[in-house]
Amino acid sequence: MKHFLHSVITSLALLTMVGAPGVAHAEVVLVGSSSIHFNEISKTKLRDLYTGQSQAVGDSAVLVIDRHDEFGERSRFISGTLGFTTEEFLTVQRLLECIGISKAPTVARDSQHMIDLLANNTNALGYLTRKELQGNPTRSKLKLIKVLAE
Repeated sequence: MKHFLHSVITSLALLTMVGAPGVAHAEVVLVGSSSIHFNEISKTKLRDLYTGQSQAVGDSAVLVIDRHDEFGERSRFISGTLGFTTEEFLTVQRLLECIGISKAPTVARDSQHMIDLLANNTNALGYLTRKELQGNPTRSKLKLIKVLAE
């Protein structure tokens, strides 16, 4: 069953990447607490974390932080970083929840809440615009996480 779900997720991601022309947007970057134990992550592992299939990287639990749908950059993160349309992402999340192998990410109320969660939880992983990251006084408690291409 897990292989089937992985195949469905990968297929949806590939379809999204093929159909999405390059459009300029605010850059959204993956950010972790400065004490999170990794500096890079595969796109597949990141999808698993955000869809709820996994809550760990290696042996370490990860607090995955998402945003509300109203946050404009959320759809950019979902499409540009995860490789899904928003509808595909929600469908995969719901499917995994229905079959009982999913844990939904923590949802930040707003940008400041996202930054606070990232800065104050040693295992936190989320996303910010580059502008949010650069303009924040708690930047020293955060680090960029490189997403490895498939």
